[in-house]
Amino acid sequence: MKRFLIAGIALLLLPLTACAALDVVQTDAVRAFGDLLEVFPAENDGGLYIWRIAAPDGMALLTWDAVSIDMEIDPQPFVNAGLDMNGDWNISTNGWFSYCVQLSYRGHTGPAAEQFGALLREGRKLLGYHAEMDHYNIDLDGGMFEWAKDLSANDKDIVFALDPAPFIAAGVDPERVEGWDYAQVPVMRDGKTVQVWKFLKTFDLK
Repeated sequence: MKRFLIAGIALLLLPLTACAALDVVQTDAVRAFGDLLEVFPAENDGGLYIWRIAAPDGMALLTWDAVSIDMEIDPQPFVNAGLDMNGDWNISTNGWFSYCVQLSYRGHTGPAAEQFGALLREGRKLLGYHAEMDHYNIDLDGGMFEWAKDLSANDKDIVFALDPAPFIAAGVDPERVEGWDYAQVPVMRDGKTVQVWKFLKTFDLK
């Protein structure tokens, strides 16, 4: 797989010191996620308050329930690229990699967008915004999910992202992982923008 630079996708948490500024990001992130669900509806798990959206290629999932947000990734492309599955991996009940954060013990239930919004308010410190590409993102402890602020003005409406370091350490050839781009992206560290490698799965939903 050809290495390439995606300068526009910044997988970072934008530091926001003013509560008012953070509230603007939080409020609009919820609005943008609702817009996403209008064109890419979430599925409900049998009437329970468990919602999910699946990547169009069927290789990744974003799931949220009353207390958590979970990104699940099909491990097969990584296994095919040399991954040793005997390492310390978080595995979901369906055998996929799991990147999950617990956001509230009070529990939030309701329609898909409303329930996700309530979780974002609980996890506001995990919420980020990249102004250049108009992407919101939520940090899922080794993984990240992004969604476009304006679907009509973006060709990368949703992004699943992974830290490649543990995969490479477990034997993966990063350029052989089918369905994932191995790319450098800009990340803010210590007040400076640096380029880091990520595995990225991007989709234009329009």
